[in-house]
Amino acid sequence: MGYAAIQVLNALSFSALLLLTGLGLSVVLSLMNFVNLAHGSFYLLGSYIAVHWLASGAPWWMAFPVAFLATALAGALLERFPLRAFYARPHLMQVLLTYGLSVIFADLMRWGFGAQILSPELPEMLQGVVFLFDMPFPLYRLFIIGAGFAMALALWLLFDRTMWGAVVRAAVSDRGIVETLGIDTRRLFAAVFMLSAGLGGLSGALGAGMLAAYPGLDEEVLILALITVVVGGLGSFGGTVLSALVVGFALTFSKVWFPEFANLAAFSAMIALLLARPNGLVAPPLRQL
Repeated sequence: MGYAAIQVLNALSFSALLLLTGLGLSVVLSLMNFVNLAHGSFYLLGSYIAVHWLASGAPWWMAFPVAFLATALAGALLERFPLRAFYARPHLMQVLLTYGLSVIFADLMRWGFGAQILSPELPEMLQGVVFLFDMPFPLYRLFIIGAGFAMALALWLLFDRTMWGAVVRAAVSDRGIVETLGIDTRRLFAAVFMLSAGLGGLSGALGAGMLAAYPGLDEEVLILALITVVVGGLGSFGGTVLSALVVGFALTFSKVWFPEFANLAAFSAMIALLLARPNGLVAPPLRQL
């Protein structure tokens, strides 16, 4: 019983990271119809920022907003040039551009942060464990679960319950009409891209204490984020949440039950889901994220 509970919590903590990363990617895919394969770079940059911030002796809790703001700023610079010029281009050109950028960023981060695996110095209050059925579970992973799902709720409220979110959704449906109201849609979409990049950095900062930071992690995270978004269904907030849970639990328990064939088992399950529901788990035809 205790072992099963621990594995469920492990799956929830991993799902929380997938949720934040997947939502960051889904925002750009769904609202801007832009394929950003450099999203994993924002995650890795956020991880490196958190590692160095936590080692600096500065207030530990500031590591997460700093990672969010720093990656959002990087996203703003990239959105202005060269990404903005490719919004109307075919998806293949967007893929080539953003994949090339991800390769460049990977080399820059390897040069700037080194090639070794870096783990953060967690604050004392998050270093302990809690006991469930006499089995220990890291306190930091509970923090990830709470923070991840709280941020997802905040994002849902932002897009679904605020005037700004309504304007964004309207701009997606009919950009011309929104611009006749005097709203600068270029700035609006720039803000959306900054939010996407910031979410990637925030999930990386949170995930550093669980997955560490190392070259190549950006590609691994990008693949998982893409799977989460596609399995959930483009344009569906609820689908991304559900998919993050499905992917997180599938990967976690496949490593428990089939350690030698963990990826094969987990990704086979994802393929089966896509064959059964090619439009995703939840894919409302008229609803945008």
